[in-house]
Order: sequence, then C-alpha cells, then structure tokens
Amino acid sequence: MLKVFRDNLKYLSWVLWLVIIVFVLFVFVDFGATVPTGRTAPNDAAATVGRYKVTYAEFEETYRRTEDFYRQAYGEQFNRELAQRMGLPIQVIDNLIADKILLSEANRMGLRVTDGEVAESIGAISSFQLPDGGFVGEERYKEILRSNRVSIDQFEQSVRNDLLNEKVRAVLSDNLYVSEEQVIDSYRNRVETATIRYLRLPIDTLHDEIDLSDTQLEEFFSTHQEDFKLPERRVVDYLLLNPDELRSTVEVTDEDVRIYYEDNGEEFTREEQVKARHILLSVSAERTVEEAEAMLLEARSRVEAGEDFAVLAAEMSDDPGSKSRGGDLGFFGRGQMIGEFEEASFAAEPGDLVGPIETSFGLHLIQVEEKQAAGTRALDEVAEQIRSRLTSERSEELAAVQIQEMAERIRKEKLGEPEKLSLLAEAEAGVTFHSSPPFALDENVPGIGRRTDFSVKAFDLDLEAISDPVQVTRGWALLRLSEVQEPRIPALEDVRDAVEDALSDELQFALANERLTQLRSAVEAGSPLEEAGSTIDLSVSESSEFRRGDTVQGLGANPRIVTAALALDVGAIEGPVVHNRDVILFEVINRTHYDPAEFEKEKFEAHQTLRVERFNQMLTSLITQRRDEMGVRYDPQFLENFELAPVS
Repeated sequence: MLKVFRDNLKYLSWVLWLVIIVFVLFVFVDFGATVPTGRTAPNDAAATVGRYKVTYAEFEETYRRTEDFYRQAYGEQFNRELAQRMGLPIQVIDNLIADKILLSEANRMGLRVTDGEVAESIGAISSFQLPDGGFVGEERYKEILRSNRVSIDQFEQSVRNDLLNEKVRAVLSDNLYVSEEQVIDSYRNRVETATIRYLRLPIDTLHDEIDLSDTQLEEFFSTHQEDFKLPERRVVDYLLLNPDELRSTVEVTDEDVRIYYEDNGEEFTREEQVKARHILLSVSAERTVEEAEAMLLEARSRVEAGEDFAVLAAEMSDDPGSKSRGGDLGFFGRGQMIGEFEEASFAAEPGDLVGPIETSFGLHLIQVEEKQAAGTRALDEVAEQIRSRLTSERSEELAAVQIQEMAERIRKEKLGEPEKLSLLAEAEAGVTFHSSPPFALDENVPGIGRRTDFSVKAFDLDLEAISDPVQVTRGWALLRLSEVQEPRIPALEDVRDAVEDALSDELQFALANERLTQLRSAVEAGSPLEEAGSTIDLSVSESSEFRRGDTVQGLGANPRIVTAALALDVGAIEGPVVHNRDVILFEVINRTHYDPAEFEKEKFEAHQTLRVERFNQMLTSLITQRRDEMGVRYDPQFLENFELAPVS
C-alpha cells in the first residue's frame, strides 16, 4: 500500500486496515449487484475532473465492492435506502475523483512508473503467486484475468496508476516535517482526560420573563444593522433545453444499431455463466459438519417434495449477502466463486439440486436455475439497449448544438427581451421559459440547485446580458440577467421578527448568565452543586471521560468546555459557558494529566501516529485545492440516477 502506511503499519487504525483488506479480497469478485446507470455506456464519464474522467464502469465496479463491504458489516439492515442516507454514491465517486487528481499530480511532478515496477507489483499479488511465492506464469496470469472479465491492458494500467498515486504520496510524506513540540501537543491531546458534573440552563425557559419594548427594538436594531444586511440577490430569466424532450425527434435506424453492434462487439460478449441459489450452513463449535450435512439433506428432501427453495434459503441460510433474496446469487462466471462451489454449479443442469458440498465457508445446497453458454449476445437481444443509448447520445449532441444556435440567434436577432425569449421557447422543441425568484450566490435556485454553474454565471452577467450556454442537471440553460438587488440595510419593519428574536436571545442569555453566576458564587462558598441547582429547579448531570477534540456526553461538541476542563484540576468550578442555546456551569470531578516520563517511553509511536495524521490532513488539503483548480463536473445522468442534488 502507501509508503507512509507501510512505514507506519502498526499505527494505523484497525478500521482503515479492515477497508484495505476487504478491498484486496474483492478485487477479483463480482457480486452480481447492479447500480442504476441509466442510459449510459461503460466508458461514459460519470464525473470529470480537469481532463480526467471517472467512467461509469469504474464507478460501478468500485460501488459494488464498497456496497458489499457495508452489506457484510450491517447484514440485512443494509439496503439501497441506507446507502443513500450514508451518501455512498457520492462518497465512492469522490474517492475515484481523488485518485484522478493524484494521477494529475504525478504528471505535474514528472513521476513515472517503469514496466519493471508494474511487473514486480503484479507478482506480489497473492492471486498471481504459486504456493512457494513465485509467479504463476504468463499464461496462467492471463487466464485469471480473462476468467474475471478483466482486460490485461486495463488491469496493468490500473496497477500503473496505483503505483503513480503511491509515488505521489511518498513524495508528500518525504516532505512532511513534525516537530517535537507538535508531537508533545498531539500526545497530550490523546492522554489527558477529564470528567465533569454540570448544570444546564436552557435560555428558552426564560422566554416568558423577557418583555420587549419598541424603544429597545429600535435601539438594538440601530447598533446591529450590519447583522441584518441583505446580500446581493439576482433575478434571471432563462431558457431551459431538456435533451430528453428531443428523443422523439432523433432517428436511430436499424442500420445504425447494426453498425454500433459490429463496431463494439466486446461490449456484448459473455463467458459461460450459471444462475443459482444456495443455502449455506456454516460449521462452528455450535454446529458440526455432520449436523450441517443432515440439515441440508433434510432441506433437499423438502425441496424435492415440492417446497420452495427460496423460502427455505430465507429461513436457513447463513449467507448474509443472499439470505434476504432467497439464496439468489444471480449469474456468475468462472473464477467468481470458490473452486468446489463453481465446479459443482457448472457441472449441473438447470433444475438440478446439488449437494451438500463442502467449502471453506461451510456446507452448501445448490439449486441451478439457468445456464448461459459463452459467446456474443445476439443483435436482437441487445438492439433496444443500443437504440436507447444511441438515442440518448444523439439527443444530448442535438441539444448541445441547438442551445448554441439559439444563443447565436438571440444575439444576432436581438431577442433578449423576456417576451421574445418566451415566444422563442414556444417555437423550439424541448425548450421552456422560466423566471427565477431573487437568489443570492449561495442560495438554492428552485429546479436548479445551490451554488451551481448556473448561479456563478448569473453573478458574472451584466444587466440584461445573455449568457453562453450553461449545462445544468436537466440539460442546458441560457440566462438573461433581469434584475440586480444590491446589498442593503432593510427597514426595521422588514426584519422586525428577526430583530425581536435576536434581542430576545441576547436578553435571555444575559439573564441565564446572571443566574448561573450567582450559583457559582454559592458553590465556591461551599454549597454542593446539587443544592445550588435545586434553587432554580436544575438537576446535575455527569459526563463520561473525554479528551481534547471529543464531544461531552450529554452536551455534544463544545471545544470551549473541553479546553476549560482540561486546564483545571479536580474540584475546580467553571462557567457560565454558552453551549448552543444553553448556559452551563460545571465542576471537574476527575483529571488525568500528561506524564513526561510516560511520554518518553511512547515518544516514537506518538511521532509516527502524528505523521500519519498530518499526512492525511496534507493529502486532503491538496485534493481539495486541486478540485477547486481543476474543476469537477458530475454527469447529470449520474445525479439523476441516485436522486442527488446538483453538486457544486
């Protein structure tokens, strides 16, 4: 893996290494899951960064691996809805974008990978090694790749790219300096702990005690006008051209389909495949091989007597990946399943029950449902798929041409007035006319998104000017800036509710601060924290142990409370401290201090741990900066497939 990771292997978190291990395990496995890719070809760009693209094929392969990792971690709880809530699609594609950025950085640094380095790296992969550690040989190497439907060129380019990325990381790591003072600070942050007891006074409980007069509001507003200043907002009229609306105008002939089929035959080839279900019974201290075999033999008899295999698999199977699908494994080719399982499945005929057979996972009962011979899928089998793809591509191309022609016509014929733009939209296929509400640069534009190219372009335009075509999620847009609302201080009446809320909050915080200050005086005079709190109906809560950078149990994130507690000794009182809409008074009841002697014993490990942390921070910063410089664009189809808002 990465040089800095190799150098500091023992200091990496177990979570990171679990991810790495799972990645390696699944390099040569296709789990048959599909992610929605819509009307896209494998080599189409799901996203681009600078001149580099992340293809749908790259995304789908990585997404399946990542999804299966989480499915093993979460079991039956993991589903598409959970993946969406986790933001898994955008996580995966952003990680792939980061890889492309590092490739760009490698080129910028002039880094190169030799053929010998590629060969050495491939030879170190266990899948290509003999039992004695030697290379399996050229023919066996190619056979393994072919059986997993991986082209040699693609695989070796992938290895080359990984090595280039590793060299970038090595250069960054070699230029990383960590001082002893930084190591001590980092070590202290990890070993110093505190525990507190606290009183919490929510300011909202004091709302009814606040009575605001008009005079107070006017005085407050006059001294806080900048807080209520409205940003510049803009209003645009725009034409929206949706390529999907042009599909009916695009002609794709049978001859077009045939030519595409003949020119792209590799897309439609397949190796021999089997579709099967299975029931897996694992063997453990609680279940012997004999017991598992007896259970599967009974299950086999029940299926032969007419029971549904899928129902039995859902009841019995120990395979979390297929159990919820009635043991369905989908179609799989050679080299995708463990040897004994594959051999039994490919030797059977559709409808056969096979097993029990034993593998390293346990015992299996297999039901073979369907077999597909190796070969090329027939033209009539894929014709509609090709037709849809060509229609989509041509409608996109037509839209790009049409929007450019419209922009030129608007300028040439002076059609920039809203009424003329509206009439133009009525006359053009797939085009609609819209007027936006006023929006600031960082605000959402209905139907467009937040801080997109659309908004940036709107804030670059002069009044009544027409923009160049701008690509948006739903197609293409031409913008006309119709109004600029300058930043301004509003009248009090326009923001009266906001001013009332702000003044009320200020007075509530002041009152809460006053009351807890009185309680602090009582505690410092000898009154127990519980007794002081009871005078205003507050009860004491106690946190768990925390370190710098941690959240505080019961309170959440508050660096000020954490920093203050770690600067005090047991018995010290601190506060009032503002926490969200609460005011806190707390007492330190436990402290673990930094021990210089212990630090000396752990100094080397502390240094390496900090290097890994700083390296990751540096890498993240570099990738973020390069993203901004190179520009990232997500394919609208990708965003639509995963129901994602436009990403800026």
